[in-house]
Amino acid sequence: MKKLFSFGPAKEKNPARGNRLLTPEEKAAQEAQKQKLAEQQARAAARQKAQASAKEKAPRNRIVRPGEAKAAPAPRKPWFKRREKSPKRTPQEKQERANRQSIAPVIRDILSGEFLTREGVTRHIPYLIFVSGLFIAYIAMGYQFERMEREKLRTKRQLEELSAEYKTLKATFETELQQSTVEQNIAELGLRQNVEPPFLLEYEIETP
Repeated sequence: MKKLFSFGPAKEKNPARGNRLLTPEEKAAQEAQKQKLAEQQARAAARQKAQASAKEKAPRNRIVRPGEAKAAPAPRKPWFKRREKSPKRTPQEKQERANRQSIAPVIRDILSGEFLTREGVTRHIPYLIFVSGLFIAYIAMGYQFERMEREKLRTKRQLEELSAEYKTLKATFETELQQSTVEQNIAELGLRQNVEPPFLLEYEIETP
């Protein structure tokens, strides 16, 4: 069924499609882009060529003049240090080295007291005397502090004993001051507490 009425602008069916012509500005931009791409490719090719030539040729630190022999490259040093072999020693040298490294001579000098007669020791005798005096003073002060500490502990112990004795005597004295205790003590002397209230004695004094 065909539509009798239609609203809106009429639309073209199956519009014709074809190639569009470029404007001069678009052609100029396209040419500039092609030229830029060609320059980038040329730089990349030059870089690759330089790298290849650097790998083929050995590096040179200076210009070799005509008639001068080309110096050979310096050998590379190993990353580890090789231990040089020591020359062989004679039996006498071995014996002297063993005597120097042994501690028997040192112990013999200490026990015999020969090390005290050496020049290095005699030169420092005043200093050794000073250090010895400091050691003696330090030991004396240690004994003095120990004696003072013992005296302090003994005095503290005596103070605690006297304090305990004082508290005991105070409690005994307070017990003796009680009325019942006083009555018991005076009963032994023949005295007793009066339970009757006191009364006044009245008498007349005769006048002459």
